[in-house]
Amino acid sequence: MFGTSLRWGRLTGCVMSDSTEPKTTRPAAHFLAEVMHELRAPLGGVEAMAELLNATQLAPEQQRLVDGLRAAAAHLRAVANDVLDDAAFKKGQFKCVDRPIELKSFVAALATSACARATAKGLKFTLAFDDKLPSFVIGDDRRIRQMLENLLDNAIKVTPSGDVRLSVQHVDRRGSFEGLKFEIADTGPGFSQEQRARLFRAYQTLNNGVAGTGLGLSLVRRFANAMGGEADCDSIEGSGATFWFTLRLKIASSPEDDQAQPEPVSHEKVETAASNPCILVVDDNQTNRMILAAVLEHFDYTVVEADSGEAALSMMQTTQFAAVMMDQTLPGMSGVEALKAIRMMPGERAQTPVIPVTGRVSKADREAFAAAGANGFIEKPLTARAVRGALAKALSEDFVSTKTAA
Repeated sequence: MFGTSLRWGRLTGCVMSDSTEPKTTRPAAHFLAEVMHELRAPLGGVEAMAELLNATQLAPEQQRLVDGLRAAAAHLRAVANDVLDDAAFKKGQFKCVDRPIELKSFVAALATSACARATAKGLKFTLAFDDKLPSFVIGDDRRIRQMLENLLDNAIKVTPSGDVRLSVQHVDRRGSFEGLKFEIADTGPGFSQEQRARLFRAYQTLNNGVAGTGLGLSLVRRFANAMGGEADCDSIEGSGATFWFTLRLKIASSPEDDQAQPEPVSHEKVETAASNPCILVVDDNQTNRMILAAVLEHFDYTVVEADSGEAALSMMQTTQFAAVMMDQTLPGMSGVEALKAIRMMPGERAQTPVIPVTGRVSKADREAFAAAGANGFIEKPLTARAVRGALAKALSEDFVSTKTAA
């Protein structure tokens, strides 16, 4: 087994670049990244609609089709995320977006999904946690999820029989930073040392019958490096393989550490909110508005739409909304500018909960919204669970839907 490596000095808010890409490939890579970016919004819509459909009463055949739709959409999202992250590294624009993570429940949720896929294939799946793990850490949860999903999917795909094991281990602790090791082992065919030498290179595959872009393992290593760790693997050909990565994450004592959480805004009920709260959705993209409206209506909210910050402010002059859900990139004034204008309105309207719903998820974007008085944050592509959770935190109890997501 290869040694565990961690670098001290967590690269918080790091910017990483990859200068090894030939200049001749950059225009094509840029075009591909732009295509993937444009696909994320409609793809998010497919996932959100499938999630809502899954919450309805379905016949067995309908359930099978919905399950297939959700799996296909999740795969497409993973490919799009890989391409976008690869492009961000190549342009020197990759940044970690740190958030509080409840470590064991976060990993267990991923393991539950992987266990279902492994069991369907006749494999045994096991999950193990070190007793010394902290309860909460601060890290880039989306990228850590991406790393684990990539390695777990690979392990399940290549293993014809036997088992897949996921373990999370305590490595060391110095000051407020925890060294963690995530290890995924399988009983698949393994690989030779010659194959191992090229596994973590971008666009490289083993030609073992498992399809893929060849970006997954490369990104696992680059993500690990960005979070103060390393990634590697070991195998004896014909006897399975073990992939692992280490991370250096800040320890948190609670989910609120290092992230200010706005208090729910409580205000008097208005006539339209007595039994059916009204949410103002602000986005210049009609498809995005339709998707969010469908999710909100599933939770029994009434929806009013606006295609710009100026239009939203005009509507708020005459109507008291239970909440505003708003994109950042808008024609005219930006989402942050519109939020600042809302906070300057007279009376209760200035206290209306405003939840940004945007694909801009950098630390600077979050801080700008928080400084302007945002009540939470939802990252695109959105999910019904994320929408309900954000509203539950931002609204007073009288306005929160009792319906659940799929």
